[in-house]
Amino acid sequence: MSTNMIARTTLSRRRIVAGLAVALALPVFPALAGREPAAKAFLSSIYQHYLGSSSGAAKGVALTNAKSVREYFTVGLASLILEDRAMAAKRSEPPVLDGDPFIGHQDWDISDLSIEVKDTGAFKTIGTVTFMNAGKPEKIVLELLRSGNEWRIADVEWDSGTLRGLYRRKAARDDAAVPH
Repeated sequence: MSTNMIARTTLSRRRIVAGLAVALALPVFPALAGREPAAKAFLSSIYQHYLGSSSGAAKGVALTNAKSVREYFTVGLASLILEDRAMAAKRSEPPVLDGDPFIGHQDWDISDLSIEVKDTGAFKTIGTVTFMNAGKPEKIVLELLRSGNEWRIADVEWDSGTLRGLYRRKAARDDAAVPH
């Protein structure tokens, strides 16, 4: 076999392999591309309720019962929120989360809302929400996990810390208070 013939055969095999790789990847890329818009739509459906002032028409998202908490948060984080609420009610104390989890405050006056999402894996996306709150810039970072076709929040990070961090600190305080 001549060198020229070997080169053409090798080139043809490479083209076939490359063509197969592209053909196999085509069904995957639309699925990957579809995740970011769905995650962004999920976050937009939340944060549209925060535009404006909490003392006015912007009432936020009401997390008044277990069903509403589970609509937005992963099973693990929803359980932490609900268990803490139940324990706080038994003790006649406020829950650890004493503000709005999506904003990190009890009151707000939101404008210039922007939502960006970054796909970080098959079932995980990071959402970054920026806005002006009473004239001051703020940023909230949300870790989203996909369950089936739906997104849920696995953690929320504010300037002051994270939602999961609130519950970790509470657990540490509770452990320290129990005599060993």
